[in-house]
Amino acid sequence: MRTDFLNSSLSPARQEKATSLALLLRESPYAYESHAELVKLLHDGFMDHVYPPDSPEANGEPHAYDLLPDLRNARANMDKLFAIGEDLWAEWIQDESMLARTVEERLNVMELCSKATQEEYGSTRLWITFGDWVLYSYNLVQGLSSPGSSADLSEEDLLVGREVFTWQLILDTWSKGAQETMWRINDSHVVWNRYIDITLQDLSRAPTPEGIMHVKTLFDNRLQTPHANWDSTFQIFSNFITNYMEQQYESIMVSTTQNCRNAKTKFDQREEFEANIAKVQESGDRVVEYNLWVQYIEWDSTPMKKKQTSFDLTNALYERAELRFPADKDLWEEHVIMVIKAKKPSLPLLARATRHCPWSGSLWSHYLLASEKQEHSHSETEEIKHKATNTGVLDVGGMEEVVKVHAAWCNYLRRRAFQVGALDEDLDVAEMGIRSSIETIQELGVKKYGKDYQGDPHSRLERVYVRFLSESGSWDSARETFRGLVKTRGSSWEFWMWWYSWEMMCWAKFIHGEHAPVDESRRTAAPHYATAVLKQGMEHYNVDWPERLMQNYISHCEDHEDAETVQQAFADVRACEKIVGKRRQEEAAEALAAETKMEPEAAPEAAEPGLSINGVHTGKRKRDDETQVEEEPSKKTRADEPTAPNEEAQNAPAKQLKRDRENSTILVENLPANVSEIKVRQFFRDCGVINTLKIISRNANEATAIIEFDEHEAALAAQTKNLRDFEEHTISIQLGSGSTVFVTNFPPEADENYIRDLFSKYGNIVDIRFPSLKYNTHRRFCYVQFRLNSEAQAATELDGYLTGDNLKLVSKVSNPLNKQERTGPMEEGREIYVRNIDWGLSESDLASIFQKYGTVESVRIPRGVGNKSKGFGYLVFSSKEEATAALEMNEQTIKARQIHVEISSKTGAKRQATNIITRVDRTKSPSMDRAGDISPGSQSVDMHLSDGHHKSGDRRARTLGLMNIPDTVNDSRIRAIAEPYGTLVKIVLRPDHQGAIVEYLDTSDAGKASLGLEGREIVPGRKIHIGTVSEMLKQNAEKKVDKILVGKQRKGGEHSSTPNMMNPGPIKRPGQTGKRGGLGMKRGGGFTGSASSTRAELPTKGTNGTSTSAAGGAGAGKSNNDFRALLQKGE
Repeated sequence: MRTDFLNSSLSPARQEKATSLALLLRESPYAYESHAELVKLLHDGFMDHVYPPDSPEANGEPHAYDLLPDLRNARANMDKLFAIGEDLWAEWIQDESMLARTVEERLNVMELCSKATQEEYGSTRLWITFGDWVLYSYNLVQGLSSPGSSADLSEEDLLVGREVFTWQLILDTWSKGAQETMWRINDSHVVWNRYIDITLQDLSRAPTPEGIMHVKTLFDNRLQTPHANWDSTFQIFSNFITNYMEQQYESIMVSTTQNCRNAKTKFDQREEFEANIAKVQESGDRVVEYNLWVQYIEWDSTPMKKKQTSFDLTNALYERAELRFPADKDLWEEHVIMVIKAKKPSLPLLARATRHCPWSGSLWSHYLLASEKQEHSHSETEEIKHKATNTGVLDVGGMEEVVKVHAAWCNYLRRRAFQVGALDEDLDVAEMGIRSSIETIQELGVKKYGKDYQGDPHSRLERVYVRFLSESGSWDSARETFRGLVKTRGSSWEFWMWWYSWEMMCWAKFIHGEHAPVDESRRTAAPHYATAVLKQGMEHYNVDWPERLMQNYISHCEDHEDAETVQQAFADVRACEKIVGKRRQEEAAEALAAETKMEPEAAPEAAEPGLSINGVHTGKRKRDDETQVEEEPSKKTRADEPTAPNEEAQNAPAKQLKRDRENSTILVENLPANVSEIKVRQFFRDCGVINTLKIISRNANEATAIIEFDEHEAALAAQTKNLRDFEEHTISIQLGSGSTVFVTNFPPEADENYIRDLFSKYGNIVDIRFPSLKYNTHRRFCYVQFRLNSEAQAATELDGYLTGDNLKLVSKVSNPLNKQERTGPMEEGREIYVRNIDWGLSESDLASIFQKYGTVESVRIPRGVGNKSKGFGYLVFSSKEEATAALEMNEQTIKARQIHVEISSKTGAKRQATNIITRVDRTKSPSMDRAGDISPGSQSVDMHLSDGHHKSGDRRARTLGLMNIPDTVNDSRIRAIAEPYGTLVKIVLRPDHQGAIVEYLDTSDAGKASLGLEGREIVPGRKIHIGTVSEMLKQNAEKKVDKILVGKQRKGGEHSSTPNMMNPGPIKRPGQTGKRGGLGMKRGGGFTGSASSTRAELPTKGTNGTSTSAAGGAGAGKSNNDFRALLQKGE
């Protein structure tokens, strides 16, 4: 194939691109994307040649395309290495059908169609192309097409064509297509409708009872298969019965309807998934589409009560997903496992899977096993192995994939050599094959990684070889194999235990007489070889877990050796303990030195929650970025009430060092998929005290866990268990140091999904932690833990990134040891607080008043609804002395107001946040009693707002109590989920009661919000409950136990992490008068409705002409203002 396209018919840009792709493929012949791009580029050139874009009415001669040989070569080269995919197959068939002139060329196109439909199994698009091509060729050779279309065919071609392209071929093609696509419930009707049309045409020519019953059977099977076009199929069936079986019409239609209920139910249960996938395919979002397929398959394959499941439906889902994502290894592997579990034939599936993902050693291993299970000949199985190793793309997935294939092949050879009827030749073939695989892996590893390559860390091929030698009786050869592995595997305690177990197996065979000599006196008295192995392993200079070998050595000697050997064993272990203890101290010192050395090289560490950025505090100070929201002052704490502990004050550096979360955490990967937390705790309990343990992710094959210890040394001890077996899984352990990022100054409404979307591009996010707002509702930061330190380091790229409202994001590697005190104008004493300023005073006016005392760097006047000043402000000077001098303005009169000036100081932590979204005229705003409910006398029917709007309905009906709100959710997030239902008046966040108070402008909006928010999941695992304000206030604060409780601690704290939840309150609806009376409640004759509704329904005319209520006067409830007026009169 040429590498220079500069003088071709392609455009200059395409010429340059095609040349670069051809050169790239010469250097990297297994680059799938480059192959696909080159084929696509040459195909586009072919289409522009046949249909010139600048001359729409002209048609070029397809055979005259100068790059036609290159296009065909490019496709052939790609097809040798990969499955090219549905789109490229469709283009290939289209191009060749345009070029086909003779019958032989048309047969070649038909072979292409056949190969495409087998490789891209279940593709309705390719089956339509296949069926149309056969039908077109039939019409052409039969002279049924348009006049002149068969002019290019010779008489001989016409004769051959009539023998090949028959009506039966058309029926068979469409029949096979309908059969292979029948379980595609979304579009299988596209193929089946064409098939039934042709079948009905055939029947209409010569109706027979057999033909009629055959077509009826086709309809019966089709109608009992779920598909999107079921109603249309039923209508065609009805017409068919009318035409051919009219006398039995009623009975047939009734029985068919009954028999097809399950099919309709199955489709109805999946219709929402199908609609979502169709919608996202139109949008072109491949990531969202992939996630939808995964969710759909998981749902469909999980047995549930009231759900109609089917192997064929789940199998078709996998096939459809594989057509969309043909190179996704995980999809193919899960599909294979599903078929194996269902005990269905897997060879055809594995043939397709290995074509699409030839770099997957797991798929090739399954392919070899399936071939052996089906008892294929040795040559057929060997051909599969050669396909895997000769593609050249297997090692693209790494040495692990290559080892998987060779391990499966060697195990096959071993089993074949010892099966019943095996010959001596089979033994020789097996030994040669296993040794050849070991040498191949070593050579490939050295070539890929250099001379330092140590081979497979799990010694899988060597294990097969030792097993083979043991079964063949070559005990000494097997022992020599072990000795040869000491150089590369001697540092692993598992290797020594494997060798020891093998020696014990050999000893057991001999002492039980299987291979024992006749003379009883020559029997081995003790397993000396096994003893020697444990001793050698224990004393090996760099074995990773010598303590385990020491323990086994003592136990073994006590069980099997004599007194002298046991005594010597204790001495050996004692000497070894001293050496190992010294080595552990050196390792700990080296680790500490390495960490100390890394700290200066790291990015600037995160200042923890006390950080100040550009003069804007991220902790307790009021936010500037929510000027549309007015904050009401919180009530003062009574003198006799105990104040809540300040969480930030409690988290002093000395206390934080006691729980150094970042440096005391490990990440454990490759755990068994169904592992329990108890088993993980048991595995690590000898390392130290475990604070927390969390299984963060699971899939079909493995799970991942985060474990936090009480100290850094315990985490280091746990790391020594890296690469050890845990229930037949080799686990991977790494320290969490440097893998956590401190993030702050993000938008107030940001939740976990926002943070995850923002940071996911930098690596695998293990966990996201938000702080509790129980004692301070203004905290806005979080911690993002990544899988690798390098990923966390990369995430610091977002430091300074502008998010919503021009907030500069802070993203720094977290390190509690480097916690900084707050810095900024307030901490430096350069900021003054000015209150009681005139409402019309602007920032520039205030700056001009104070500029005589020094340089005013900034002025901030908080503003509320309607951009109105709140009557106070902050000024920042360039120095502390200037700010102190400005105190002279204290109690000076500015615009008829006596202002008060003082140095800014920290305010107490806010335990609740109140956001007023719409300003209400205070003379008409209803008051709230101490319990949080609305005072009866203040429940006016129609409230006027300062902006001219009206509030309709009882305030109690317009106010919702949101319950089960985690104390990590702030008021902005509450507003984000509540505001879509209607105009808000006020939001009060109450993390001390796991809730929030939301007041709407209209009662109808509150009713809609009640329905929409009830049961909504605000964070994973926490669903909102709707009730009244008083019900919400009865909830206790959320109590979190973020440490594992054991022993006596559990008695008092095991339930403390469970929220004290209340039953959801009644859903409020417009016009609803209240609850129905129950036992003991009077029916009629009393006040059954609410006071407000009664007053609203019975208006009367007051003496002054204004509208009053019938329930007014003496009988009306009094508000706080009424009682206050009475007290003033009494005075």
